[in-house]
Amino acid sequence: MKNENLSDNFDIICIGSGMGSLTVASLLSRYAGKKILVIEKHFQVGGYTHAFARKQNKFHWDVGIHYVGDMHSGGFSRLLMDKITNKKVVWNKMPEPFEKFVYPNRTFELFGSEEKFKSDLISQFPDEEESIHKYFRDLHKASALFGKSMMMKSTTPDLSAFTAQMENPGIVTLKDYLDHHFKNEDIKAILASQWGDYGLPPSKCLFATHAALVVHYFNGGFYPVGGGGKIFESVEPIIKESGGAVINTTEVVNIIIENGKAIGVKTKFLRGEKQERNYFAPIIVSCAGVYPTYMKLIPESVPIPFRKSLSDFYNKEKMATSVCVYMGLSESPAKLGFRGENYWIFASNDHEENFKKRNEWLENFGEVKNLYMSFPSLKDPDAKNHTADMIAFTDYSLFEKWKDLPWKKRGEQYEEFKKKIADSVVDTIEMRFPGFRNIVEYIEVSTPLTNEHFTSHPDGAIYGLACVPERYDKTKSPWFDVTTPIEGLFLTGVDAGGSPGIAGAMMGGLATTLKILGSRDILKSILKE
Repeated sequence: MKNENLSDNFDIICIGSGMGSLTVASLLSRYAGKKILVIEKHFQVGGYTHAFARKQNKFHWDVGIHYVGDMHSGGFSRLLMDKITNKKVVWNKMPEPFEKFVYPNRTFELFGSEEKFKSDLISQFPDEEESIHKYFRDLHKASALFGKSMMMKSTTPDLSAFTAQMENPGIVTLKDYLDHHFKNEDIKAILASQWGDYGLPPSKCLFATHAALVVHYFNGGFYPVGGGGKIFESVEPIIKESGGAVINTTEVVNIIIENGKAIGVKTKFLRGEKQERNYFAPIIVSCAGVYPTYMKLIPESVPIPFRKSLSDFYNKEKMATSVCVYMGLSESPAKLGFRGENYWIFASNDHEENFKKRNEWLENFGEVKNLYMSFPSLKDPDAKNHTADMIAFTDYSLFEKWKDLPWKKRGEQYEEFKKKIADSVVDTIEMRFPGFRNIVEYIEVSTPLTNEHFTSHPDGAIYGLACVPERYDKTKSPWFDVTTPIEGLFLTGVDAGGSPGIAGAMMGGLATTLKILGSRDILKSILKE
């Protein structure tokens, strides 16, 4: 992945190596013979699909892939992923139930079956049966609108299309929907339990975004055998077969624009003498995110009509970010009853209150209010040693004072803060699963500063810009699209795909591919499988 002997000219340049870029690079290399250069800032390629190891390669974790839905045989995400990876990635189905929602007064088990999900809800909340049936019908309607628009138009539907589906035009957010249709507070909490997968509480998330996520997991959760790094490993040979290349440890400083057209990128190698070099291509694809692309990579001298409104949106709808605690375990967590399922652990059934108090545990280091718990080693049959990872939402502001210090050299105070984070997370788990602390052999904490350092996402946000209703209002937010006002410049990834996560980024990559080709032949080929 060194750049010394590379040509300066390519057919397409992809900024970033996340799932959106990997989708574009693979599909256009395979089906259009394009010579593509993928440029990654991190020394590890793959964006949030990459994996890392510690303790002399003993423990392995993924940084972004915890589970993926719709990977069953015949699922569209599986068909697309198989095209991207040339079927080189094997997907292992998680055990059932694949998720558990843990509340103080009950635990709800989620199985990879729509009918069982529905029947389990009805058995626990018989008075809500009519609303439960309607909920599942509405999930399918909203999700189908998303999918149809992305595949046929390569863009998300306008907000008006989502609200037109509802019998009450005032139903926009998930909270609107739940409050309108359900009376019992426990079922409202259970139905919103996966909000951590898009990073917003029910009052802020568009109902349709929630619907797309829930439907995505109707056939359970899946995990890549060998870890998420297998995705890039399978895509790199495809890129190279068409004369393309992948380089790492290289930052794109800005997109080169002449006469209103993107023609290349200016880069800086981040090691040694930090050499600068330009690469050229008639098509530039940015997987860096909407905000970094328009506010940082496009020179200020280039007029963008919505720069101010984008800045206003970003400052108004700040995304919560997260801390991730990676653990290497001395024994299998199966001895404590874990089988590989995910856990969503909440301090109460009021998600608005839990979200509001997301920083309290970092101020007094008490119980974590919202905690996601996952066991990669129990999902991966190739794992040699046991691991766990935990995610908790927080705000960037608590870490901001260390932002200008270099990675791995942020000082004793920062390291002590991370140690307290790890201790609080372990304490929270130990309260519910006694004996867990005794099997923790190694611990490492990733903060919003880590996310920001390697991805350049503002404030270390892991899901791109917020999936609030305004994002889908094309009159107010014209920047959430694959196309840009700059000829030859396209966006991809989660901000272009309409929803967060690996599948959302992949759909963004497909949309970008279809726009560049001006043809739907690839889509037809995928659907023939």
